[in-house]
Amino acid sequence: MKQSLIKKLSYITVCTMLAGAVGATAAYAVNENTGAGEAPKTEETVESEKEEETVTKDETVYVLADANGARKKTIVSDHLKNPDGSGIISEVSDLRDVRNVNGDETFTESGDERTWAANGNDIYYQGTSNDSLPVDIAVKYTLDGREISPAELAGKSGRVTIRFDYTNNESEEKMINGGNEKIYVPFAAVTGMMLDNEKFRNIEVTNGKTVNDGTRTVVIGTAFPGLAESLGIADSEKIEIPSYVEVTADVTDFGLANTFTMITNEVFNDIDIDLGDETADITADIDRLGDAMKQIMDGADALHGGLTELLEKSGELSAGVGQLNDGAAMLSDGAASANSGAAQLYDGSVKLSAGLDTLTASSAELTAGSEQVFNSLLDMADAQLAAAGMDGYKLTIDNYSETLDKIIASIGGDNTAAFAEKTAKEQVTAAVEAKRDLIEAEVTKGVAAQVQEKVNEGVKAKVLEAVLASQGLTPDTYEQGIAAGMIDEAAQTAISGAVDAQMQTDEVKSQAAAALEQQLASEEVKAIIAQTTEAKIAGLIEENYNSEEVQAQIAEGAKAAEEGIAKLETLKAQLDGYNTFYTGLLRYTDGVASAADGAKQIKGGLGELSDGTKQLADGAKQLADGTSELSANMPALIDGVTQLADGSGELSDGCVKFNDEGISKIISLAEGDLGTMLDRFNAVSELSDRYGTFSGGSGSVKFIYRTEEI
Repeated sequence: MKQSLIKKLSYITVCTMLAGAVGATAAYAVNENTGAGEAPKTEETVESEKEEETVTKDETVYVLADANGARKKTIVSDHLKNPDGSGIISEVSDLRDVRNVNGDETFTESGDERTWAANGNDIYYQGTSNDSLPVDIAVKYTLDGREISPAELAGKSGRVTIRFDYTNNESEEKMINGGNEKIYVPFAAVTGMMLDNEKFRNIEVTNGKTVNDGTRTVVIGTAFPGLAESLGIADSEKIEIPSYVEVTADVTDFGLANTFTMITNEVFNDIDIDLGDETADITADIDRLGDAMKQIMDGADALHGGLTELLEKSGELSAGVGQLNDGAAMLSDGAASANSGAAQLYDGSVKLSAGLDTLTASSAELTAGSEQVFNSLLDMADAQLAAAGMDGYKLTIDNYSETLDKIIASIGGDNTAAFAEKTAKEQVTAAVEAKRDLIEAEVTKGVAAQVQEKVNEGVKAKVLEAVLASQGLTPDTYEQGIAAGMIDEAAQTAISGAVDAQMQTDEVKSQAAAALEQQLASEEVKAIIAQTTEAKIAGLIEENYNSEEVQAQIAEGAKAAEEGIAKLETLKAQLDGYNTFYTGLLRYTDGVASAADGAKQIKGGLGELSDGTKQLADGAKQLADGTSELSANMPALIDGVTQLADGSGELSDGCVKFNDEGISKIISLAEGDLGTMLDRFNAVSELSDRYGTFSGGSGSVKFIYRTEEI
């Protein structure tokens, strides 16, 4: 029973330490959205769903907000895991504008039920939503004590305060200690931002920590909205659970990059603390521990008083020895009880160390989730590059900075005009080349007409030669006769008519057609057509390229390239900002590991304390045995009683110190109604366990809020 009791109390202690921590942390956010007005799930329906479903959903919700935290857009990315390789998988989801982002699998919808033709694959898709968020974020800015809008604050200087307030919108009425209490779904909110050390100095953080690399300061803050109210300690002075994050600094020329907030309830899952009848045993043990310590202090004080009186009244030594013996017996009993309590305290430290080891083990999942967020941002950047016509790039955490620098350098500076001219030249060339067949046909038609004319001239010359031959003439004698006036116009007309008549015969036409076909099929004519076509295309490209319209497009392209460079530089700055947050998170997980090492050292120290209390108990028993023999050894005892009185004074002071610094704090932790506190813890854990996803159905979900830069 004792081991079980210590284990459960240690688990409560670890959870309490987590709730009070304000170190640099990051987390996933899990949320359930089953539709407005839907009744909350019972434990029976949750278990039934777990038995029926084989497909699980891993969901990331990106909330894009303005600088005051007001939501502008919600983008949801889902991964449906298909461990059984099913051909058809179904899910519940109320997302709109759904599209498959990593495959060609299709789906059908009926109301909020969506069925995918998975073909044995996992499904990755994205959609949008306007549903209410589980946690709202409000960001307020003040300059020198005066509230100011983000737009007005830009470029200002002075003492600036940035406050993040988180409102938990998810709660249920639960029966606690016989009455209805409002219990909130537990969320841990982690906000991170990067501050330029040239602009921000003397940075102070409430509920957070800073990491300074000499050039920039990463601020990470933690809050638990609604947790203090759920545990009934909202007004407690013993423990303060943060519900906001506030950053104050001396600022010159104010400017702020995007801030990122992640929200989770996973740290509260699976907390099931059921002590049952052991609660009364705990209270009784604490009471006995207090009584035992009181006995120790009373006994030590009585011992000191008795020895002092012994010195003052040696004549009453026998009576004093009896009183001393009684005090020693009380001291022995009290020391034995303290030894038992110290042993329990050491066992608790063992469980505490184990709990921190568990938290350290979760660091891998935490960093993996942050890396997934980083990769999602890089995927979005790849999509933006592709939309701008810059395909073929794959940005990674390691290469994004170098790749974006190369892209900017390739189209920036002196290359901007050349890039625009090259793009215009390619577009004009493509447009002309698209009409190559038409141009070649026109050229072929023109060349064919020229060849036809030459062929006709050649055929006509042969026909003339034949007609002249029938008249006993040759072309030369015919020309000479005309020149000498021996062949009159009537004879010439007759010869020309005979030639024309021969040209219209089928035989001559067939000869002309054959000659034309032969010429067109010759390599010489084909070469002329090809050369003329290329020259025509080159001329059209040059003519279109030098046109006013294309030259105006080149100027607009150069301007667009400059604007694209500015957008690429902004994109790189945003990715640099998240990279700083991501590297800071890695440092945090290293810090958690260091805390676990420190807990091991505490465990070792408490082990030594337990050994010391055992020695104290053994010594007190020996003291009691010694005082019993004191009556038989009075002469020797009187000689050393002075030293014994001095030592007993130091023992009394030490017992008071041990009580103030150790035992009283243990008792303080158990004050109040322990059973009610455990009921509240379990109610919080139950709500956390029953959370599903934002879009509907079971699974896990990560919420990432991003505010606009100022």
